[in-house]
Amino acid sequence: MDKESVIKMPFTSDLTDRTTHVDIVNNPDIQHFLSNCKYMIEPTGEEATQIASLFSGAPSCKHLLPNNIIAIDGGNYEASIDENLPFTRLGYVKVGNILIKRNSFTELGSERFIDPFKVAQITKNNAATVFAFPSSNMVYKGQTTVRDSFRLAMDGYLYKYRTNPADSKTSLRSTLFKLASYRSNIKQASAAAELILHKCPNPECNAEDIPVWDIAESQQCPTCHHTIYPSDCLRIWEEVDDNSSNQTALTRFTNVVEHLFAMHYIRMVVENSPNSFVDTLSNLCFFMDGPLAIFGNSAWVHASILKYLAELNKTMRAHGKSDILILGLCKSGAVYDYFKLIDTDLSENSIYCLTDKIRERYVNFNRTSSETTFGNETYYGQDFIYKTASGRLFVFNIPYPVATKSSTTNFELEKSKIENYANLGTYLSLLNDFECDLYESAVVPVALAKRHTAISLNPGSKVLDLLTKANLQK
Repeated sequence: MDKESVIKMPFTSDLTDRTTHVDIVNNPDIQHFLSNCKYMIEPTGEEATQIASLFSGAPSCKHLLPNNIIAIDGGNYEASIDENLPFTRLGYVKVGNILIKRNSFTELGSERFIDPFKVAQITKNNAATVFAFPSSNMVYKGQTTVRDSFRLAMDGYLYKYRTNPADSKTSLRSTLFKLASYRSNIKQASAAAELILHKCPNPECNAEDIPVWDIAESQQCPTCHHTIYPSDCLRIWEEVDDNSSNQTALTRFTNVVEHLFAMHYIRMVVENSPNSFVDTLSNLCFFMDGPLAIFGNSAWVHASILKYLAELNKTMRAHGKSDILILGLCKSGAVYDYFKLIDTDLSENSIYCLTDKIRERYVNFNRTSSETTFGNETYYGQDFIYKTASGRLFVFNIPYPVATKSSTTNFELEKSKIENYANLGTYLSLLNDFECDLYESAVVPVALAKRHTAISLNPGSKVLDLLTKANLQK
């Protein structure tokens, strides 16, 4: 064997033959295994035509378009403090919130040349919140474990972030208490400023249904006296490990805090203007990067959001206003990938409200029907597929038209009726207004939010590694 046919694997000192993969593919056992596999193939012309026939003409907008657009997007990264200690890490989460005035944006399109100073002016109302978390082999403020360090840092951030720095009741943590008050299927708190932890985070304690309050003072488990925090109710701490990557925990926090920010803004508008919030909310739309869903142990929050929005929407309708506008843009994923395959068969300016039946049969390959419904424990928004008049394909979520999913059969039926979404024409008009070439299947608000929050893998992440190392050595 000559020297050129041997390489050193990047993860070991073993010498490996470059042609090993040929032996694997030609192995009779592997070939027999592959012959017995069933896998998804590209949709046939007949299937594409059948799916395309389910689309209908896009409805027109029946309401005035909101002028205020808030785009929310988050990113995270786990930095190593030293290349010789790759599993000693610090986690970063960055969430961006950008306010865009729609009328200022649309005015740009009427000019022959785009003025970059006007573009900068439009995007000046942006704010990014950065969270840092101790990750593997790192502790914080005298804690003895990474898990307890992560818990302390997270609760501190949620309590510290406030709309009014002088009022703790304007914190993100207070918004979490608000959402927890809508929680079902657990022991209910006796007051809005109280929530119930399902169990003590101390692995040596079996205490359950522990009350905690929205206060600044330290709180302890009544059984083991271990420090507990209100944000323990999100259960992200269960995904934190002392000795390995905590990327999953960072991703879970990013996911839930994005939606927490949206609900926080809504809560602040309602509580600061109790007699006029309907006018403010009717002139506002949230653009979220990703589906209207919360995953992992914090998934319970999605049901509370659904109930909170339904309660507010009753008031909105009573005053002749449309429902609160929240759009989750899905630029990737199984639904987008499938409909992109049949894009050429879809008519322009057409829309489809995705049913569980079509999802299970075509989108999620070989999926058997569940006893509930898709996203029953995670989603608070319905999937729509929209092909614009210009030929762009969008997959997006908007809030379900119900307050609860308690009746599975009824919910599955109601969520798939396109006529139940009175605001659909408004959402489509906004998508048309903000079509963007910056990212595929992106719109301007989300693209700008991503621009202000994305932690680039190169060179951004390398810079974070170096800065983290430098700060720790001070």
